[in-house]
Amino acid sequence: MTRRVFHEAVPHLETSPGKRQRSLFAWLRAIALLPVRILTSPFRFYASVRRSMTAASVTVLLVSIVSLNIVWGYPWSGMFAACLSLLFVGRLTNWLTRPRLELGFSLPRSTPAGQPFAVVTHAKNIGYLPAMTLRIGFRAARKRRAKPESGFSLREPHSISLIQAGQRIHRSGSVQFDHRGIQVLPDLVVTSTFPFHLFRSSQQYQSGTSIAVTPKLMVGDEDDLTRTLLEALGTWSHRLLAGDALDYTGSREYQVGMAVRRWDFSSWARLGRPIVREFQSPTIQMVTLVVDTACDQGQDPSQIERVLSLAATAVTDLTRKSVRVGLFVPHPQAFSLQGSNLGVSTGDCESLLIRMAEAEQVEPDESDRQIEQVVGQMRHTPMLVITTRKGICGGAKASEFTVLRIDPEEKDSMKHAGRRASSGMKSESPAEQQRATPGPTTASEHASGYASEGAA
Repeated sequence: MTRRVFHEAVPHLETSPGKRQRSLFAWLRAIALLPVRILTSPFRFYASVRRSMTAASVTVLLVSIVSLNIVWGYPWSGMFAACLSLLFVGRLTNWLTRPRLELGFSLPRSTPAGQPFAVVTHAKNIGYLPAMTLRIGFRAARKRRAKPESGFSLREPHSISLIQAGQRIHRSGSVQFDHRGIQVLPDLVVTSTFPFHLFRSSQQYQSGTSIAVTPKLMVGDEDDLTRTLLEALGTWSHRLLAGDALDYTGSREYQVGMAVRRWDFSSWARLGRPIVREFQSPTIQMVTLVVDTACDQGQDPSQIERVLSLAATAVTDLTRKSVRVGLFVPHPQAFSLQGSNLGVSTGDCESLLIRMAEAEQVEPDESDRQIEQVVGQMRHTPMLVITTRKGICGGAKASEFTVLRIDPEEKDSMKHAGRRASSGMKSESPAEQQRATPGPTTASEHASGYASEGAA
């Protein structure tokens, strides 16, 4: 699903109530800066001409200098005048034909981190003159000023020969963001080199459009840790959907071609007709997934991204199997289950992935408080908690409560936990193991995942 965002990339007139007061201050400021602008105008003109010069204009300038013929003392006045006229007319024409565009973008609602996505740029020439010899493309971030959380890669700019006045064009490109979050599209730069590529005039327009970059899905060939996590997640999903036993639904008379699992011999002998027993595997209508975005003291906050990647993989897999998924991500502020903090998928997991793209790190106490309320409200549905902390939700009482923990310090325990999950063994939660007095087991299954920095 794509969305189209249009906006005019030219200044607008203000219509706010304080317009007159701000206009008065603007006039006073302009009058005060007028002498400074007059004194610095030659330097600003020189700087603007120097920035706009190209290889062609530099060549014409060198020819005009050579045409002076200083050595022999007889300047070539005709060639010198032609070169100066070409530079003057070229710079004036380039300034007059600056493009004035109305921009719009068509892009998807979300995209996984590290994967390129298509962006269609819609440009309309709202000026009175045609725009010629243009290059339109997104501005690449400078390496010194680039933020690590907003790294992106771009496609080469598009070359456009002509845009008539009032004409709209459409050009497609690709952008790739490397980090999760709500990312803003880079600024769009329009460069005109008309006429004859003598000068260039560039205008930078703010895109004002954002996209949700969802967590990167885990792939089994990344490292040993990822393979073990996916194995534990697949084992939990298989046992949850397949069920531990078959439910008897009733008996019916045998018909030709019917698949028979078990005969009802007592009813067959009593009625004199072949009777079969019917069984049905227990199905799961909804699963609640809790993503813990808090870290204990001393833990690496980057492990939260691994938690979100595993959660995104679980949501995608369960939604593909036609299971409704209720997703809860702790929020730094107060929340309400009746509000928008608990999202439920309705056949499409994109809305839940966007929630994980907006996830932020929260304090451990606040996360525990919110998760306990969610567990209490959704205790009748199977629940999976993905976290990096120990002893979370130790007193939870749910029908199917599972904790999948990613520990960056203990590597060997990860393998033992994966073996317990694959063999069908049940294990208690860390909080229950720490309790001195014995009590009833509140978790039906517990899969602990442990990671290591050097596991790759």
